Amino acid sequence: MLENDLREMFAWQASADQPPSRISFPVARRRAQIRRRWRRVSAIGAPVVAAAAAVAIALTATLVSGGSGTNHGPVSPAAPQGFNPLVPYAAVTWYPYRPVRVGGSDWRRALLLRATTPTQSTAVVLYAAGQCTLAGARLSCGAATAGTTLELTVSGPAPYVQGQQAYWTRYVSSQLKSFRPSAGTGGIVAFQYARGGWAVAESTGTPTDVLRIAASLRYGQTARVQFAFRLTGLPSSLSDAIYVSYARPEPGAQAPRGAELVVGSSQDRPGTPLRNALIVLATTQTIQPPRCSVKIVPVNGHPGNGGASKPTSCPSTVIDGYRAYLNSPPVRGAQTLFVPDADGLYLSEQAIGPAAPLSPSAALAHHLQLLGPNPANWTTTPIAP
Repeated sequence: MLENDLREMFAWQASADQPPSRISFPVARRRAQIRRRWRRVSAIGAPVVAAAAAVAIALTATLVSGGSGTNHGPVSPAAPQGFNPLVPYAAVTWYPYRPVRVGGSDWRRALLLRATTPTQSTAVVLYAAGQCTLAGARLSCGAATAGTTLELTVSGPAPYVQGQQAYWTRYVSSQLKSFRPSAGTGGIVAFQYARGGWAVAESTGTPTDVLRIAASLRYGQTARVQFAFRLTGLPSSLSDAIYVSYARPEPGAQAPRGAELVVGSSQDRPGTPLRNALIVLATTQTIQPPRCSVKIVPVNGHPGNGGASKPTSCPSTVIDGYRAYLNSPPVRGAQTLFVPDADGLYLSEQAIGPAAPLSPSAALAHHLQLLGPNPANWTTTPIAP
């Protein structure tokens, strides 16, 4: 019926420019009916057309601006150009379950927040300004040289998160090992937490859970990470915090407890490969046993027949009163040091770079102060002059 009315209306419009004919009341009545029906069709279709236009305008703005999206409410402040690894910028304040482990990793341009139980998990990653690009249906974040890349495809719009346009996405790839969604995820939502900065959240549970987790993010946090050690008198090329990993028993329970710290040069731009660095890990739990070099034992005395790997003993020495085990891993020029028991702490060090200015042995002997297993004695200033 509607199709016939429209056809008649178009026919009537087409004949409008023709010379007028004699007045016919039946024809006039029919034309009046067509006009009324057309007004009803226009009234019904107008919101749909307007909505489609709004979507088209928003999508065009998104592509032109590199992914700014639609903003409801006041304009968000600009995202930070980088994060301070010693002071985690953001925190998740709500989970659909009681996490057993909560922690984070900070690469200066990317911050990963993680919470888990034996059967459930949540991962949220925030990127500093300019680290993500939305092109078409592809959201690309991070830098391969820093190991922080994340690739997603946009599958459709999601409800607004903190007043910002959000998108449901599908996982493509990631260098962040802790951000590789499992089959039980409730979805992956991406949104701009501030102008120029993107956040991506995923969790086991329901899509509503994922949205609520994203909405619970709080920014500009000031709680500093506590460490069980202090580095003093380092060379100038090892004076800047490059990466930090930390943990806490549950959200808001205690200040973040640092586990691993990577120090390097302030001249190394975030997102670029480290030229020289020192990695220090000190925790109250053993993360990994000492890795010793492996000797291949040939079969029947002939190496060509293959063989079995046989661990050889790690050379050890006493440094500053601690039994330390030294090992050269398969990275040229790198040396690793392990102390399984340093007065209640497990210590691991590694030097990175072709011309590392400080060996792990020298760091332990002259530059590393261990503060014991009690967090009350730990420091929020792990790099001292």
